[in-house]
Amino acid sequence: MDEELASALSDATFQLGRIDGISPAVDFSPVLYTSLIRLEAVETAEIEGADVDVDEVYAYHTQSKSTETIDVSRDLQEVLNAERALQDGFKAIKSGNPITLGLLKSLHKTLLGGVRNEGDVVGDWRDSDVRIPSPRGSQPPFVPPPHSKVPELMDSLEAYIQMGRQHHPLIDLAIAHYQFETIHPCSDGNGRLGRILIVLQLHEAGYLSDPYLYPSAYFNRNKQEYVEKMRAVSEEGNWRDWVLFFVEGIEEQAQDSYKRTFELIGLRREYEKQYPNKKTSHKLARGLFDLPYFTASEVEERFDVSGQTAYNAIEELEDEGLIVEVTGKKRNQEYKAVDIFDILERSTVR
Repeated sequence: MDEELASALSDATFQLGRIDGISPAVDFSPVLYTSLIRLEAVETAEIEGADVDVDEVYAYHTQSKSTETIDVSRDLQEVLNAERALQDGFKAIKSGNPITLGLLKSLHKTLLGGVRNEGDVVGDWRDSDVRIPSPRGSQPPFVPPPHSKVPELMDSLEAYIQMGRQHHPLIDLAIAHYQFETIHPCSDGNGRLGRILIVLQLHEAGYLSDPYLYPSAYFNRNKQEYVEKMRAVSEEGNWRDWVLFFVEGIEEQAQDSYKRTFELIGLRREYEKQYPNKKTSHKLARGLFDLPYFTASEVEERFDVSGQTAYNAIEELEDEGLIVEVTGKKRNQEYKAVDIFDILERSTVR
């Protein structure tokens, strides 16, 4: 535990404390953490090669309210699965259930629903040996333990997680994440499941009361270093640099979530001053924080107004630049809150 690592742990703990303090202070927090879950789902799927915008995820959820069948690409399905798995996992442990292998297998089944490759084992550990190509062409592939060893190794990992407090909690998380990814217990979806496990452990360790953190963005920005730091543990026993990299990622993402949240709070205060009265367009402007992506029918229902009144309010906010129509269609149009999505979708700048 050198000075740099001790400082990183202190910074990460401080930032986690700030982000977890958001929940009781923000009355639109359910919408906020739904947005952050969707960001996490997009980022974690992107690491594995999916190409989906956050807008597409919101569009799906909006359309699914009124349409029974929607054509969904494989990439979007991977994001939707990741979103659901993170929600299901967080709900399970928030209800008091421990992190178990049974829970991880259930979440793995959710992650691979509708996107399973031929030969993938879903909801259980892999039944064949694998080789993982290195991001550097000159390096030989990484070879995880043989499949026959996976059940024993996963039992040991479960015991380690449930035992807790072997080291500083964030160091325990770094160790557990390395072990999970190195064991590579599943035939597919290991990265996505392992990153969900981080968020679940942060809750279990008392750092997150709600899923306000999306660690995949950090690993996505530093994808090659992410792989190389773990590989250096396997090949050189270099735990220190891996733990530092991991802890700095937690600190960066907690700080980023905190900044975005308070930008949203500031923006809401601006809207409350700018749109203070009871006309529908003003109500809609203030309501964008609960309804950042919507259709005209949702405005009718939410504010109990006629279709014409809803369209008038939408047109007014379009003219003022608060919202924009995103489909380009003449009918069944969808709208998103420009300023809110600018904050949510902004690239993290360190």
